Amino acid sequence: MAFVFLNRVRGSTRAFDADVLAWRDAVTVNGGSVSLARLIVVDQFVFSEKTTGLWALTDDYLGFWAENAAQALTSLKQRRLATAVNSPTFTADRDYTFNGTTSYADTGFVPGTHAAAMNTSSVHVEVYERTNVNSTASSLGVNSGTNRAISVFPRNASAVQVAANGIGASYTLSPLTSVGLTQFGRNGGTVNDVYAAKNGVDLVQLAPHTALGASLPSHSFYAGGANVSGSLAQPRAASVGYVAWGAALTGGQRLARYSNVQAWATSIGAQV
Repeated sequence: MAFVFLNRVRGSTRAFDADVLAWRDAVTVNGGSVSLARLIVVDQFVFSEKTTGLWALTDDYLGFWAENAAQALTSLKQRRLATAVNSPTFTADRDYTFNGTTSYADTGFVPGTHAAAMNTSSVHVEVYERTNVNSTASSLGVNSGTNRAISVFPRNASAVQVAANGIGASYTLSPLTSVGLTQFGRNGGTVNDVYAAKNGVDLVQLAPHTALGASLPSHSFYAGGANVSGSLAQPRAASVGYVAWGAALTGGQRLARYSNVQAWATSIGAQV
């Protein structure tokens, strides 16, 4: 494709971001396509991420609310091809829906191997669910044992339960729904160095971690469940539009990220 420049609503003209063009080319290699309209949308998201300094703090993003499955499964930054396992339902411009029993997406991202921004005591993960699910199950997760768990239950009754390379933290969920962007992370070396937020607003902690991992997990993240030492566990019947992970973010950065993600979702009609 020959698209290299983009006229901005803000009145300026600049080249498409090189990372966005490389992502587009990777989607094509993976058997998908990216329309000009979607290229503009993704370019604006990346522009916003770089302007706010969030791109450098993030290892990768997957926009499951894509135009086609190959586009949905091609990660935005590392351009890694995820694998849809046991036929989760892909809906264009919306999400992947997992059945809560056998289906999931293997992102292929192994924190202990592929992390560049994330490290043992600096972790941030987020997931955007588009339907309200109340379940003791993971929307995105990995657990390699020895307290090396990174996972999230966006809603379990009235709480969000998270593990940010540790075990056992929980937060009061407000509002009482899993719908929207759930964010969590670890920002230090003690059990209290953990946070969670909903749509960019920090949540009240119910309990900190009970234990910490001394290294990052050695298995890949699964969406629609958790990868526990190579096998699917805690499968969740969730409709997931987007996931991302990287280094810990401040409160202001979490709010800025939500604004960027919600703008992406709104531009394609996937917002909730």
